[in-house]
Amino acid sequence: MSAMPADRTPTELAELIRADTSIDLTAVQQHLAPVIDGTAVSAPDRVKTIRAPSIELDDVTVTISAWYTDPSYLGTLDRTAGTRLIQLAINARPNDPWINGGPPPPVELPHREQIAWARVVLGGLADYAYRILTDMGMLRDRPGFFIVLVDRNGMPRLAPSDFAWRLVSGARRAYPEKLVPEDPDLLRYLRQNGDLINVDRVAHPQASPPAVWAQEFVSHLTATIADELGRLGNSPWFTFEEIRLIGDNQVIVRYTWHLAEGDKKYGFDIDLPGVRANSLEAFDDPRAITAARSVGATPFNQPVFREPEVIDGVSWVKFGAAG
Repeated sequence: MSAMPADRTPTELAELIRADTSIDLTAVQQHLAPVIDGTAVSAPDRVKTIRAPSIELDDVTVTISAWYTDPSYLGTLDRTAGTRLIQLAINARPNDPWINGGPPPPVELPHREQIAWARVVLGGLADYAYRILTDMGMLRDRPGFFIVLVDRNGMPRLAPSDFAWRLVSGARRAYPEKLVPEDPDLLRYLRQNGDLINVDRVAHPQASPPAVWAQEFVSHLTATIADELGRLGNSPWFTFEEIRLIGDNQVIVRYTWHLAEGDKKYGFDIDLPGVRANSLEAFDDPRAITAARSVGATPFNQPVFREPEVIDGVSWVKFGAAG
């Protein structure tokens, strides 16, 4: 096979692979089919590997290995989406005889051919795929490594901005190179917004909109305090003077804690976006009821607050504030 023109694109090479009847990718495509068609119920622990002749290099065999795993520990992902991580490793070796029981050393497969194989294997998902570059690949010939995230319905997703590329690749240093999509609308989106999803801007799909979440928080906060007071019966330990929602972002609670050594007045200044963000980050729980119960039960647990701000005899405690 003679060398191909240097101006061949990955898309053109992919068409050549598809048109070559001697190349059979059925096994690896069937292996990935449960993820792509949304029928996968678990991540398999096996890798499917196929081999085919290189379409650019003479007397070279390309090896394509494919598998999929659970990526939930690799970054901030929607835990309700059933996301799977498809991984492809693509390398090449000359068709030379083995020496001393070992295969011939790998050769560098042109990046455009690596991308072409990834496009043929992944189909339309390739528009959302990333090629992972590593420090090891800079020093010696290493397999081309590609990943794409797919939800339980077979829909591809961009990677989160905190995705652990190094853990996926096993290298000391790693960074993603987004494949240029063939879909013009997606390409336009990437140029305007970048090729990673900013995790700070991704609302949990089970979380209510901020305005609704604020109302739910106050409702559950009030109910929690009322329930705790009910448990105390006739013991006059606490008097709550105020529970007030300010806009969609702040709640003020004022109460008096009646102690033998004298009354202590407290105020809670609750930053709702901060409380909500902390619930998602620390507990992956977007529900207002969980956050409200935690804050509402605080006065009744004999708390010791660190350096509260005292204004006119009221010790103000902040919840959810940054820093």
